[in-house]
Amino acid sequence: MWELISAELFSASNLFLLGFMISALAVSSVFTLSHITPWVRRTRDEYLTPEIVYRSSQEFSKLLESERDAPKRYTPSRCYLSVVIPAMNESERIEIMLEDCCDYLEKRSKKDLEFSYEIIVVDDGSTDDTADVVVGISQRRQNIRVLKLKANRGKGGAVKMGVLHSSGKLILFADADGATKFEDFEVLEKEMLRAAGGEPFDESFPAVVVGSRAHLEAASVAERSFFRTILMHGFHALVWLFAVRTVRDTQCGFKLFSRSIAARIFPVLHVERWAFDVELIYLCEKWTVPVSEVSVRWKEIEGSKITPIWSWLQMGRDLVLIWFRYNRKMVKKSAGSVPKAAEFPSDEIVMQEEVVLNTYDECTDYVEYDDTKDFSIIDYCSQIKVAMVNESTDKMTLEFDITRIEAPIANALRRILIAEVPTMALEKIYLYQNTSVIQDEVLCHRLGLLPLRVDPRGFQFPTEKVVGINEKGVDCDEEPSGDPARNLIFKINVTCTKNRNAVPTATDPKQLYHNSSVYSRAFEWVPIGEQSGNYDKKNVPKMVSDDILVAKLRPGQEIEASCHAVKGIGRDHAKFSPVATASYRLLPTIRLNAEISGEAAERLQSVFSEGVIGIEKKGAKRIAVVKDARKDTCSRNVFRHEDLAKVVQLGKNKQHFIFSVESTGALKSAELVVEACKVMETKCRSLRKQIEALLG
Repeated sequence: MWELISAELFSASNLFLLGFMISALAVSSVFTLSHITPWVRRTRDEYLTPEIVYRSSQEFSKLLESERDAPKRYTPSRCYLSVVIPAMNESERIEIMLEDCCDYLEKRSKKDLEFSYEIIVVDDGSTDDTADVVVGISQRRQNIRVLKLKANRGKGGAVKMGVLHSSGKLILFADADGATKFEDFEVLEKEMLRAAGGEPFDESFPAVVVGSRAHLEAASVAERSFFRTILMHGFHALVWLFAVRTVRDTQCGFKLFSRSIAARIFPVLHVERWAFDVELIYLCEKWTVPVSEVSVRWKEIEGSKITPIWSWLQMGRDLVLIWFRYNRKMVKKSAGSVPKAAEFPSDEIVMQEEVVLNTYDECTDYVEYDDTKDFSIIDYCSQIKVAMVNESTDKMTLEFDITRIEAPIANALRRILIAEVPTMALEKIYLYQNTSVIQDEVLCHRLGLLPLRVDPRGFQFPTEKVVGINEKGVDCDEEPSGDPARNLIFKINVTCTKNRNAVPTATDPKQLYHNSSVYSRAFEWVPIGEQSGNYDKKNVPKMVSDDILVAKLRPGQEIEASCHAVKGIGRDHAKFSPVATASYRLLPTIRLNAEISGEAAERLQSVFSEGVIGIEKKGAKRIAVVKDARKDTCSRNVFRHEDLAKVVQLGKNKQHFIFSVESTGALKSAELVVEACKVMETKCRSLRKQIEALLG
């Protein structure tokens, strides 16, 4: 018995030892390979160095903007599509691929005159005459150019150089072996346009579409050898374990990028060999860039440049290091590295350079909402807070905060302020005389837009048309007397005459004539019935301002009219809208994840609105601090500075709304907000009654 137990223990210890040795060998191999073939570090200036077209005096375009402070990190596009083809020792195979590619592109450009393209073949340090073969093809085919690299960089390095010298809105890279049918570009293009919202395509939209040989295995049209299939599945297992989990086939050499996302991703790639696709898609996942995978037609072409064993080890090494770099930070940090950014609260919108994240939740933005319990309107309303922030001296403009509500409620309040709170406005103009140069219809329209300073709450809505109209529907028989509960009447009677006492040298019409300009002060309120008893001298109905210009007259011209005002809402006509502006925005949030001092602090201060960032002394240093994030209106300017973008986190509080209301003058802004809340309450009660009636 003891001998059996000892043998089992000995066997178990051997297995453990063997496993440990294999693991140690694998880890040591990874780091040995990393030491022998380290990732190349390249700078932004390298990518901005001019590159000359092979056997030509022309220069390639640049994808990246040379100025760091430019509004966009990329230059404007010059054509619709750039095709980048990496090639190393492909003199025998590339002609077939280029002929297939050019056939499609030339046919497409003839069919669609707005379709333009370029083909960039990147010779990755070939030892044969690949570049010369392509130059020969370019003499009989259009828009083909060669970028020849002095030394071999690897497939990833070649693709990167080609992309960074592209000029297209869309940038496609395709393998030189022609394994993928080039016509399937349309499949990728269709998906890209769908993601971007249709034509015309906006090059600033960040999106990636990758061709797949295994997107839908049941409908797969790929043709592969058994050995290559085994290797592919093994590699995909490692990719899923260490990096990408949303794309099944990362290695298909047929990928489409928008110009903006290419300018963002390719300059920061570290891997320049076969596994660069994995790092590319992995970065898209980490930056929440939309990546779509579509099935393409593919078949295996003999002559692969992958070196057995050595290339596989390199790819495995790169996969592990990608995981270490972006997850465990076990590589040496650069001088510009910063601490890991703090997580954003669930009630904040995340502002990034080209995308906005965390905008919607599954059911509500209300943080404490528990969908396992019955919703309590009392508990919900008890959490809402309103705070007045600023009010003008004349009470006509107001800024206030509402917290712990959701966007639909805030937007409902804004829309009610604009279109549902009633006011009084001139509705019917009885024009007895108009000899000015302004046509009758235009003059009446101008008069109808004059804002009235009168409390509409003392009036009722009209129940019928203001005047009776004749059978023709346009002319009235006579001016009605008006209803004191529903109408206000204003009259105007102005005649322009010469000023006989004017100075002989005067040229100003105001000196030469009396009533040369008709202003809103010329209107006189005429009480109906006992209306005069409802107002004292301080609050008699009148125009909001006495200095609104109505018309200009010259001697002998006159305007005489009687104007009837009624109660209405902005939904029926804009003249009834009680607000000049009613808007809201979310409270900005700004976090600095590292100390910013010196010139960088002053630069940070300059990219934000005045008063947002302050500078304080800390010993001998001057450091940047967030002074008042509320004043921020253009914070995404910070993303123009690569060093600052790494340490600044921007967001907006989804439950904190900053409202701005400016009254046209009928009521004070604070009164308008109260009236809007009353309208909303009335609507809610009406809706509730209708729902209850439907439910029985």
